[in-house]
Amino acid sequence: MSIPPLITFQEDFLSGKLISKEYVHFSEIDCPELDVWIGRVVRSISLEFLHEILFTILSELLVNGCKANGKRVFFQEQGLNLWDEKDYARGIPMYKDEFGHNRKRVFLALDHSDYKITLSTIYKEDYIEFRVRNNAKILPEEKNRILKRVEASKKYKNINDAYRESVDNEESSGLGIVLIHILLRNSGISNQFFQLMTTDEFTEVIIRIPKQLIPKENQTNIKNLLVREVNSLPPLPPQIQKLILIAKKKDVDWHEIATQVEKDPAITAEILKIANSPLFGAHTPIISVLDGVKRIGLKNLESIFLTLGAKKILNSRYAKQVLVWTHSFKTSMYARFLIEDRKKHLKLLEPAIISALLHDLGRMVLLSLDLSQVNQIRVLRSDDNNEISEWVEEYTLGTTHSEIGHLMAEKWNFPEEILDVIRYHHKPWQCKTRNNILCQIIYLADILANIGRGKGNYFTVEPEVLEYFEISSEKVFRDLQDSFKVKFEEHREEYQNLLA
Repeated sequence: MSIPPLITFQEDFLSGKLISKEYVHFSEIDCPELDVWIGRVVRSISLEFLHEILFTILSELLVNGCKANGKRVFFQEQGLNLWDEKDYARGIPMYKDEFGHNRKRVFLALDHSDYKITLSTIYKEDYIEFRVRNNAKILPEEKNRILKRVEASKKYKNINDAYRESVDNEESSGLGIVLIHILLRNSGISNQFFQLMTTDEFTEVIIRIPKQLIPKENQTNIKNLLVREVNSLPPLPPQIQKLILIAKKKDVDWHEIATQVEKDPAITAEILKIANSPLFGAHTPIISVLDGVKRIGLKNLESIFLTLGAKKILNSRYAKQVLVWTHSFKTSMYARFLIEDRKKHLKLLEPAIISALLHDLGRMVLLSLDLSQVNQIRVLRSDDNNEISEWVEEYTLGTTHSEIGHLMAEKWNFPEEILDVIRYHHKPWQCKTRNNILCQIIYLADILANIGRGKGNYFTVEPEVLEYFEISSEKVFRDLQDSFKVKFEEHREEYQNLLA
């Protein structure tokens, strides 16, 4: 049986029209299109952090449905009555053995049956709804097991606790239900968004994901708290401001800028480190400020001075800034590799390098809020879950590091291209200015640089971006990422020196 393609993201989705995909047997569930489709769904409602969680949940539900259907076909083959207690007790061990040793044959038999699983979704005003429907009536034993697992999930903080206790030792299907509830709960989604519906014709699990995980009023209060934090940031240091003004002059010359830089030993050291770093393709070491500013280039100096000013303020104010600078430098290098490898937009090489250094400014504020502010946020969210992840923390705040970073960059008068990259580096398709391509470059470089941290993969990338950069398959994507990783490792010592 040929595997039909999964549904593609359509305008019908946004209009609320039901769209669906049918599965007959287990092998179809491995289709990568499911991953792509979920990515587009969550990006449409700005809940990207749910991508892997939803993929795990929906895959689990689809697999369980196909296993249940396989059980029904197997019982028919064996001449057993699924609804007879004695036949059920006799047949289950046989099915477990068959499934464990010959599952391909079990699922292949579904090709010739009337059983199918349908995955559908509909876009509502306040939530996105996923429905996984099996056109088979559920057994009382199966329903009781599911309800027991739903109840059992309440006592577990994470899936490891559930595995240790081994909540299901009969057909190994109960942990999936527990997993779903733990993932939803730990994502800030309460259990009322999980529903099991049963009739004589079908069994259906419904998952509703709210577009806002906390009330609008609380989101506003949290955002105001963060905006006050941004407003409390001091202006750029006077010497930095003076250098920026000089760099903007039409008649400025190299010697004037070099002379001003040399008046501040700290800035001198930073300029020499940057000029000698792999960011600007440094091969021959330089020791003079004059040569350093020449290598950086007049058109880049304003942005570099802004970067130095922001770094000075943020390093003195926030404890976790090194984590952000480390990733930002890596993204900057990956942006260079991407432009050079794809041989597209070479004129954007230096703007991409610099804007990538600054794309995550807002994350410093979100990761480094002092304890009193974090407690205020938790009170506003009415949330006592202290194990919530960085992504969940951010999206449940009602704002993002991109929005906070954009406010910071506006406060310090960053140029338009950097403002756009900070604001749209996770959603370049929303950038309607001439900087759209620049945003796409940083978007892809950021994902490639993040893969080593377990964030993102080929299927999480917007398909149009992959097409634009001629990344035609998962293999091409992985090869690209592997080559960038090797190149980056060659400069690890240099970037560590740059961050010192």
